[in-house]
Amino acid sequence: MWFSMKLVLKISGKLVNPEDPGYILKLADVVRELVREGHRVAVVIGGGGIARKYIDACRSLGGSEGICDLMGIEASRLNALLFTIALGNLVYRRVVRNIDEMLEAWSTGLVVATGGFQPGQSTVAVSAIIAEMISADLLIYATVVSGIYDRDPTLDPNAKLLKRVSVEELRRILSRQSVSAGRYELIDPLALSIIERSRIRVAVIDGRDPTTIIQAVRGEDIGTLVVHE
Repeated sequence: MWFSMKLVLKISGKLVNPEDPGYILKLADVVRELVREGHRVAVVIGGGGIARKYIDACRSLGGSEGICDLMGIEASRLNALLFTIALGNLVYRRVVRNIDEMLEAWSTGLVVATGGFQPGQSTVAVSAIIAEMISADLLIYATVVSGIYDRDPTLDPNAKLLKRVSVEELRRILSRQSVSAGRYELIDPLALSIIERSRIRVAVIDGRDPTTIIQAVRGEDIGTLVVHE
């Protein structure tokens, strides 16, 4: 048995491909199911491969890291716009662009979608900010790995999946990741600090099958839970 919750879904841009909108359709079906179950939902979508292409082009033309970030933010908003089209009348039809717009949209009772907010913030940080502002019961980070590992699983085949991880341990694991435009890794320092200060409940899951989001909401044993001591 589960109860009605305020949910923030962070969808990695690596899961979204505008050349194959099937994933967005499946994600919309999952969000419809969550709404039917009585949950409030905010969705934050990353820029993914399209964002990185624009960022690389911007950088090659001499654009600053801030301008490169703006390119990625616009790409993430396009991905979020695709989601609003797929979800139809259950969603606030404008992709929100900052926290003030987010709170106004949230007050309507509709699902709210966003991409990035401003340079220097990953969409993971945006999702943490939103979770903090709406006092979310759960932040789900759907990405392309099974959860958080003790080492980078793409580099070390012996990396171990952690079912539960403290914020301090997570900070140590993530201490060497990149925070340059288009290269934010799993959870950036800003997102982690917000998660820590507001003790946000976080589940990191493999979102390649969007139905795993429903499993995470129902408390099934998948992915990694970030725990607070």
